[in-house]
Amino acid sequence: MKSRTWMFGSVLSLLVVLLVETSTVYAAPIRVDCGKGGSISATLAGLVQSGNTRGITIFVTGTCKENITIGGFDHLVLQGLPIATLQDASNGSTPVVTIYNSYDVTVIGFTINGGSFGVQCLQYSYLTLYLNTIQLSGGAGVRFARSNGIVQNNSILNHGAQGIAVVNGSKLLTVSNTITNNAAAGMLVSFGSDVVAEFDTIKSNALGIRAINSSVLRAIDLTISDNGAEGVRLESGSSASFEQSNTGNVITGNGGNGVSVNDLSFTDFIGTNNVSGNLTQPDVACFPQYSATRGAGTVGGTTNCMEPPHKK
Repeated sequence: MKSRTWMFGSVLSLLVVLLVETSTVYAAPIRVDCGKGGSISATLAGLVQSGNTRGITIFVTGTCKENITIGGFDHLVLQGLPIATLQDASNGSTPVVTIYNSYDVTVIGFTINGGSFGVQCLQYSYLTLYLNTIQLSGGAGVRFARSNGIVQNNSILNHGAQGIAVVNGSKLLTVSNTITNNAAAGMLVSFGSDVVAEFDTIKSNALGIRAINSSVLRAIDLTISDNGAEGVRLESGSSASFEQSNTGNVITGNGGNGVSVNDLSFTDFIGTNNVSGNLTQPDVACFPQYSATRGAGTVGGTTNCMEPPHKK
C-alpha cells in the first residue's frame, strides 16, 4: 500500500510540475506602455520576484528611457509593438540592454540609442536580435562574450567602436544586416570566436571585418565596401572562408587591401568572389609571418599570394 501511495504521489507531483511548466511556457503576453509610465525593468523585476521567468512575451509601446538587465530568463521575447525605442538613461556609462545567464532571449523591433554598448550578451546566454536599429553607443553596438546567437535584419550604425564584437569563444550567425559608419571594425571576431556571416552589407566603417586571436570567419555573399582600412583583416592564427551562395562576396572600394592575410592566418576563396578595386594594392595581400591562401588568383583582382597547385 505504501508503494502505491508513493507512486500516486510521485505521478501527481510530476503532473503538477508539467502543468506549471506548460502554464509558464504559454503565459499570456504582457504589455508595457512606456508613454504612460510603464517600465520594462520594473516588469522584469516583478517576474523575477514571482519566479515567472520562462516563456514570457512582453509587448512594448513608446519610448523607454531606461537601461535593461535580463538575467536568468528562459524563452523571453521583448517586442516593439509595432516599434518602440529604448533610450540610454545612464549618460553612456552602461549598456542599454544587458543579457546574462539566459537562454533564448529575442529582441524584436526596437530603436536602441546610446549606452556604453547598445546590446551586450554575456555569460553563456543565447540571444536573437531581429529588425532593430541599434545606434550611437560609445562602444560596440552589439557585443557577444561567451555567448551565442543570431543577428538578423538589423541596422547597426554610428557607434564609437565596432558595429558587432564577438569575443571570448562566442558563436554567432549574422544575416542581412546593414553595418555602417562605425568608428572601429564593422565586425570584430576575437579570442577564439566563430562567426558565419551571410548577406550582410558592411560599409563605411573604419575597417570592414577584423578576425584575430585564433578566430574563424565564414563569409557568404557579403558586400564589404568603402571602409577606411581593409575590407577584411585576418591576424594571429585566424582563418576565413569566402563562399558563394548566390552573388559571392563583393569586397571593393576599401581604403586598405580587400583581404589582408597576416601572421599565421589562412584564407580560402570558394566559388566566385569579387575582390577588386580596393585603394591599396594588391586586393588580396599576404603579409609575414607565414600567411596562406587558396584560390586568391580567382577573385578578379591582383594578389601577391603564392600558392602551390591544387592536388588532383
